[in-house]
Amino acid sequence: MKKRLAFVTLTLSLCASAAAAQTQMPDGTVYAVSDENGGRLFSICTQVSAGDEYISAENKLYRIESVSGQTAKAQLIGEESMPDVSFLDAGVAKAVFAQQAASASAQEDRGRKLIAMYVTHSDESYVPSDGTESIEGQGGIYDVAREFRDSLQALGIDVILDESTHLPHDSGAYRRSRRTAERLLQRRPDAIIDIHRDGIPDSSEYAFTIEGENASQIRLLVGRSNQNSAANREFAKQIKAVADKQYPGLIKDIFIGKGNYNQDLSPNAILLEFGTHTISKERVLNSTDLIADVVSTTLYGEQTGSAKAEASQENTPSGAESKDGSFQGIAFLLAAVVLGVVIFAFIQTGGGKAMGAKIGRNLKEMTGGIIGKKNNGDDRKQS
Repeated sequence: MKKRLAFVTLTLSLCASAAAAQTQMPDGTVYAVSDENGGRLFSICTQVSAGDEYISAENKLYRIESVSGQTAKAQLIGEESMPDVSFLDAGVAKAVFAQQAASASAQEDRGRKLIAMYVTHSDESYVPSDGTESIEGQGGIYDVAREFRDSLQALGIDVILDESTHLPHDSGAYRRSRRTAERLLQRRPDAIIDIHRDGIPDSSEYAFTIEGENASQIRLLVGRSNQNSAANREFAKQIKAVADKQYPGLIKDIFIGKGNYNQDLSPNAILLEFGTHTISKERVLNSTDLIADVVSTTLYGEQTGSAKAEASQENTPSGAESKDGSFQGIAFLLAAVVLGVVIFAFIQTGGGKAMGAKIGRNLKEMTGGIIGKKNNGDDRKQS
């Protein structure tokens, strides 16, 4: 009986690993997807299969009907129902997914805000900035992950960024990163995010400008072959709905593909594609503050001005904060001392030269001779 149980367990484990391996083509194949009329919809450097779904920037839902080589055709299903984010118009500080979808054990840590992040494809880089699309070890994608982490922390959120590498960039990368994700989930984060960049050659597909600043769009990926697929999809849609309200155009689209991207481990798991390898990393870094604000609002609700100020203050280095406070305190104290000396001298002398001399002597005595008039003969005559 024990041998049979062990065999079943081993078989299930191998099946899970195989499903994870199906989520990315090892050779970085780029697929071009068109609609039923032949109009171009999108490109993506992830395996595309019949049955996959796609939510466009305009929230139109498509389903992949056929795949031939590196091209695929999709059929328009209709408008995708998106979450209600009207609470943003009211300025309500409303927690959303941290309450609705987080596990019961995570809810025990009331008041805690925690997000976990990792990088499955550790070599991914940006050609215009890194000089190559792949760096053996930690690629340019880690710079993006760190900047994203810092932006979340500036909003008062604790972030665990696991910088483990999962090389090589092949079909086994997700199997290797799965161990990292499992380790992170032991900390019971409110969400777990896998940081990627796309591999399509056309940088203009991700180029994005907001308030005159060059930035990059972000694509959301959801795996449909796992028990959490429906929850993962709702999480992705919530992120897009919030972003469409706060920073229109930031979220490029949502791709729901075959496989699981390790998202079977958590209902609040998501894969973010930060631009593509042909866009500059600087543009991508400019988007990290924006997506951090979106993720924070999605999980914990919109922060009021005072809440943002408090979060910023909490993340200010203690040395800088105490230094500014010390300078202000010293300046106020000196002003109070000088004013007191002037008032006291006026009461005693009634003004004139005698008052000036009195002020000088008092300041000299109080500051140990650093400030004030020397004790010369004239002083003695006036005292």
